[in-house]
Amino acid sequence: MRVGFRQGLALWRRAGTKAALRGATHLGRGAAREARLRTRPLSVGPGELSGALGGADPVVVLRGPVLAAMPTVARFESQVTESSTELAPRVEALLEHRFDLLGSGPTDLGPEIDWSQDFKTGRRWPLRHGSLLRVSYGDGSDVKVPWELSRFQHLPLLAATGHADEVGAQLESWIEADPVELGVNWTTTMDVAIRAANWVAALALCAEQASRLPWFERTLESLLLHGRFIRTHLEWSEARGNHYLSDIAGLLPVAGLFSGSREGRDWAQWAASELVAEMEHQVRPDGCAHEASTSYHRLVTELFVCGTQAADTLVPGSLPDWYRGRLELMLAFVRDYTRPDGLAPQIGDSDDGRFLPLGDYGADPRDHRHLFSQAGRPLERPAGSAAYPDGGFFVLRNGSLYAIVRCGDVGRYGHGGHGHNDQLSFELVDAHGALVVDPGTYTYTPDPRERNRFRSTAFHATLSVGGAEQNELRTDDLFSMTDRAHAEALSWDASSFEGRHHGFPGATHTRRLELGEREVRIRDTVTSSEAQELQWTFPLAPGAEDLVEISAEGLDFRPEPGWYSPSYGVREPTTFMRARRRSAPGEDTTELVVRVRA
Repeated sequence: MRVGFRQGLALWRRAGTKAALRGATHLGRGAAREARLRTRPLSVGPGELSGALGGADPVVVLRGPVLAAMPTVARFESQVTESSTELAPRVEALLEHRFDLLGSGPTDLGPEIDWSQDFKTGRRWPLRHGSLLRVSYGDGSDVKVPWELSRFQHLPLLAATGHADEVGAQLESWIEADPVELGVNWTTTMDVAIRAANWVAALALCAEQASRLPWFERTLESLLLHGRFIRTHLEWSEARGNHYLSDIAGLLPVAGLFSGSREGRDWAQWAASELVAEMEHQVRPDGCAHEASTSYHRLVTELFVCGTQAADTLVPGSLPDWYRGRLELMLAFVRDYTRPDGLAPQIGDSDDGRFLPLGDYGADPRDHRHLFSQAGRPLERPAGSAAYPDGGFFVLRNGSLYAIVRCGDVGRYGHGGHGHNDQLSFELVDAHGALVVDPGTYTYTPDPRERNRFRSTAFHATLSVGGAEQNELRTDDLFSMTDRAHAEALSWDASSFEGRHHGFPGATHTRRLELGEREVRIRDTVTSSEAQELQWTFPLAPGAEDLVEISAEGLDFRPEPGWYSPSYGVREPTTFMRARRRSAPGEDTTELVVRVRA
């Protein structure tokens, strides 16, 4: 994340003269750029928009090449009349400027939306150059709130239900309040790209009506500037993730809008080639996105599905067969990890991030089944147990009982980012619903203590040894995790799994799980030359206290207060079952049973 002036000084002291000089140069350039933009804001000159459109009628382009490149949008348009009753409450809330984002609860934003405010806390970001802005103040405010609001995930819903006037009012308000490169909504290119994709989708859905309104041309000009910003402010790094992929996928709809010009065609060709490169870089051979998170796997799959559809239309023949095969494996992973209750396990981080949710705007973020609809195919049902060893996920099924076990690296080529200390933890679900769960994420920068608590070893259904973490949790970098655990799967079949990790200093934890029809049998072995303090944790789903029984000889499991986060910014009380004892030196083994009550 970008830093402010005081943070830059702190980096100077920590990093030394060379790195600090680079930071100071960055800040200096940002200040100079801001001064220039205040004098001469970026704009589109006379005839420039027509040239970028290749002289084509924008309505024809939006209703033709753009919709062809965005089949999910075209499909949504054809279905919206059938689902309008279901969508009506969401549309009504949007017309009243009432938003429920990232744990805010339904909040009225008033007649004039403040696009730069965290409306949960009242913190407002100033209109400074994006490179100069602090994103975290340590006061509980969350920059993700204005970012999420300004992604305009809601706009296609308004457009598809005939509210072009409200679409235009919000677009004019935003464009006036957020000049290009100035303000918090230009600090992260990912958000610029997702916003651009939603704007293009909304315009395609109401093009004919919008073309007669005064805000239409100004929005097209802003989209041209959005495309140029994305192309020149890419979030590339050696270990890239969903941010860079969002830059690529979000640029493609803009490229479709301007495909009548060389500029738009160049964007499309570049983005199509980058999709291929990122499929190889970001997706493991077994189809798992490399960020060690099921929720980010959902987002990355959305980006690849929508990006692939756009590339096939705009740059035919650009995507090789192996690429399509790996995308199929990504969808297979979604099919296999989907629980019997239709929801996805919350392994690793989740921030409710989506790409073109359309009619799913406001839906439960734990439901990933929409991906099959996005891909234009019927929902597939899992055939049984499945292993994804490259990603580190193992699914066991026996009758109505389901378990998913986590055993893999921290993600992003050892850099971490969205992985948790969850090695050898599991979720357990049966016909009643969720029983043993991963408690989720809750928050990022607003509360570093809670951020680390939700990703700690003691917040997962696994074993803690010596009070240590499997991998170090830092307070100065909440998205870093070095892979000390080096987890490895030892065996797997349709009803059992065994793995181990080395994350605890001086100790190795080996766990075997066997899934029966009504129970999970667990064998935990701790190998250490010294006696160790052991703690077992089993986070229960809210309301599941009477549905499971946990037993082990020599262990007394007792309920303790815990938390469960079903979505970002939301947490609700639940029960953690915990037991403790001291191990014997050498190889210490404990047999446990988690039994589902009839």
